[in-house]
Amino acid sequence: MDLSLPIRSVVPSLDGPVLAALASTTAPASLTQVHDRAARGSLSGVRKVLQRLVVHGIVHDGPAGYTLNHEHLAASAILLLAQLHGEVATRIRQWLADRPEDVVASGLFGSAARRDGDVDSDIDVVVLTASPAGPDLADGLADALERWTGNRGQVVVLTPDEARMLRDQGRAIVDAWRRDLQMLVGDRSEVLG
Repeated sequence: MDLSLPIRSVVPSLDGPVLAALASTTAPASLTQVHDRAARGSLSGVRKVLQRLVVHGIVHDGPAGYTLNHEHLAASAILLLAQLHGEVATRIRQWLADRPEDVVASGLFGSAARRDGDVDSDIDVVVLTASPAGPDLADGLADALERWTGNRGQVVVLTPDEARMLRDQGRAIVDAWRRDLQMLVGDRSEVLG
């Protein structure tokens, strides 16, 4: 999965970023605003995509600008594709909730958290459990991440004492947490002290 713009995994053409830009708001957007939000392609390329989507009824071209037609049969699929990053977070939370361990905190870090990765990027996750967890937690979540996204999962499982030790030692991974951490479970202070 393209971690920077997951919809491109299914819609790799300029249509994907344009649809994601329209799905991110219900407010009408001008051509320039759609182009800026899509952050891909030329202005004329975005215009051609919008014109084609208007012909198919997927996009409305109103006096205030372009909007996604939420009544179109394809709208729910487009919205789901545009929100895949959130779906990954939801699945991780549910996967951890189904585990027997007492998960104190969990978060994404690295490119998945920054949303600047691509299909070759790992999905980095830190999980803090109240007591030492079995090795199947890290391996099982890593396997699930790869099944859900096609990206490798890199899962670090620690107790709060082990996380504190890494902070005290000034380990590089702690800098990555401080820079990127997107919490999935619990509070940032559990991971960052």
